[in-house]
Amino acid sequence: MSTDTSQVLFRAEYQHELDTWLRRRFAYLCLTYGVLAAFGLISSTWELATFWRSIPAASVLILTLLTSGKGAASLAIVAFFYLRRERRRTRDDVLRAASSMILALGTVSLLSRFGTEWMGLDYKVGVIFSVFFWHITACLFLPWTPRDSLRPIVPLLAVWVAYTLFLGDGDVVGRLLSVMFSPGILIPGLVICGWRLKRHSRRFRSTMLGKHFRNLRQEFTRARTIHESLFPQTYDDGFIRIEYTYRPMRELGGDFLHLSVSPQGIAHMTLLDVTGHGLAAALTVNRIYGELERIRGESPNSTPGEVMRLLNRYIGLTMARHNIYATAVAFLFDPYVGEVRWASAGHPPAFCRGANNVVRELGSTGLMLGAVGDEDFEIQEETMELAPGDVIVAFTDGTFEARGHDGSRLGLTRLRRLMEGPQPAQGWPRSISAAVDRHRVGRAEDDVLVASMTLMAQRPQATTQPAIPCAIHTTTT
Repeated sequence: MSTDTSQVLFRAEYQHELDTWLRRRFAYLCLTYGVLAAFGLISSTWELATFWRSIPAASVLILTLLTSGKGAASLAIVAFFYLRRERRRTRDDVLRAASSMILALGTVSLLSRFGTEWMGLDYKVGVIFSVFFWHITACLFLPWTPRDSLRPIVPLLAVWVAYTLFLGDGDVVGRLLSVMFSPGILIPGLVICGWRLKRHSRRFRSTMLGKHFRNLRQEFTRARTIHESLFPQTYDDGFIRIEYTYRPMRELGGDFLHLSVSPQGIAHMTLLDVTGHGLAAALTVNRIYGELERIRGESPNSTPGEVMRLLNRYIGLTMARHNIYATAVAFLFDPYVGEVRWASAGHPPAFCRGANNVVRELGSTGLMLGAVGDEDFEIQEETMELAPGDVIVAFTDGTFEARGHDGSRLGLTRLRRLMEGPQPAQGWPRSISAAVDRHRVGRAEDDVLVASMTLMAQRPQATTQPAIPCAIHTTTT
């Protein structure tokens, strides 16, 4: 996730964090200024008491107003803004209050300094130090931007510049140089503001991304549980056995298997692969699952070709405009006559392994779903007779496109050779998935779904004819 994306994603949370942080730090700043004002009031009173006899009474009165009055006024200003802090709800309200308080305190401080300089007292630091003090202390406490920090300081600095140019001591060149370099006192505070906000932004973004990632993982885990609950259970009624394995490349995938068995024991199985991966593909699968449930609920005896046509219409109307398509293959297994009928819309070929170990392909019989409109979509149905012990294995393209060490794909040829070998004890889906894992190097590039249907025995009926293993008959519907 890029920085810009994360900033947009967590903008509301970050603003709330800054608002809370600013309000808390503003309270701390008020308390600190209050303590400093009280200390200044006590120290100035003590200092006046030590040398009041050595100066005229009028000077004592003026100094009292300048020093003690400054402390009292500062305390009053701080108390006013502190006690009204709860009324300020937004960040802008707090920023305006902070700027007003610092401007007021700075004005009182500058007037006191100007007065003491006018009386000829030496404070060992210039009036400019007051501007620096209010800026640096505010920047140390408040999490505001460099621009915000300048709002209360620029007027104070302008007052000092005017005072220095027109009423200050020293030669003209010295005063001009002082004014010219005076903005330099603001650099430490500006650096602190920029550095603090940048560091806080990074830490906040890192924390939020961590929380967001954990939340996403939890959400994906729950979503995967719900998504995989759409898949059927392994089916075995003694005549037909259907089993499968499914391994999405991410938490969610776009491969799906739908199974519907009639009360008479005739099985309808649809295996599909949606374009894309991850969440978008899983959401598409969710919608197609609903459409398949509708088809089976309204027309439980729909043939594979009819199912493909209905799905093509549905995807063309709802998803093709988003460049989402699917390949699919639908099967109808009839254990009474030992027959399978299928229609494949651009899907990889399935394999039929006969009891005599002969393997044949069940190829595609039409275009992928959503590629063309309803009027241009043509699909064929093909029929194959099965004998007990025959097994049909269908899979998605992630199965044979897995890459090995040399970059070569597993390929359909290797899968066919595997099925020409001995019957695996764990079943064909697990055996093929294990072969994919052995061949693949690194992270999976696509979802892997492998399903098998085995004719265990023919259901008895009045009239039967001997079945020819994996004999294919093609009809156009």
